[in-house]
Amino acid sequence: MSAYNTCKVCESSVRLINEKYNLGQCDSCKLIFCLTIFSQDELVNVYDELYNKQNTHYKYHSVDEYKMLLENKNINVGYHRATLIKEYVLNKKCQSVLEIGSGIGLIGSYIRKKDEKIKYLGIEIDKEAYEKSQTLKLNTLNADFRAMENIEESFDVIMLWEVLEHLQDLKAFINLAYKRLNKGGKIILSVPNYDKIANYPNRDKDAIFQDLPPIHINFFTKESIVNVFKLNQFKDCKASVKKFPYIDIKRIGFYKEFLKAILNQYNGSTLYFVATKPEN
Repeated sequence: MSAYNTCKVCESSVRLINEKYNLGQCDSCKLIFCLTIFSQDELVNVYDELYNKQNTHYKYHSVDEYKMLLENKNINVGYHRATLIKEYVLNKKCQSVLEIGSGIGLIGSYIRKKDEKIKYLGIEIDKEAYEKSQTLKLNTLNADFRAMENIEESFDVIMLWEVLEHLQDLKAFINLAYKRLNKGGKIILSVPNYDKIANYPNRDKDAIFQDLPPIHINFFTKESIVNVFKLNQFKDCKASVKKFPYIDIKRIGFYKEFLKAILNQYNGSTLYFVATKPEN
């Protein structure tokens, strides 16, 4: 199996920081990523296992959310995603939006329900998730992000929700996203926060507290995600961390984590990020 010898984004030197999962960190941009290069077939099979098998790991997204959409219930996309979508998509200025990793169509349905005038296109690699989005009559393609190469139109916003950590060829994606954005256009996204490992001082060696390769391939911090996009011509790159833990009143640890968050001693699980394509 082949492997990266330099940073996948900036080609700087990398050093091994996690032997168990073969994670390296770039000495320059600080990106952490799996040094193993997986085939496209391996990645497609991973998504199929996650979303479509019995007792699937992502059952909530593939089954429960889809049922919610079919029954035309109120669509819950989460507070932080809703806030970003409201500011950058549902702002009466955005006319077109491209979603990478559009899944069964949760976000596309949410946007259509809020403002049906916005032109939406989703790209989803998993065939069954794509087929579900088609039953919802959404404008979606069954492909990976490289389908952007053959799309003629450009967009005011490109968004990815918990997707960037899955993309092996990160630089190719960022270059294509830049190409398909209108001048002044925005990229908005969320990814898991690698720094949440600091919440577990007694953790086992090499524990990373998110899905393991080949599910997650890239691992981001506030610093590295800003660096990665700045290196690729984007400006006004801003990353923020979900401050509080997910509500789980039955879990004792939740109350400890919540108190730490109030005291600014907790590393939130998710990063939210916005960047802009320059006007000139």
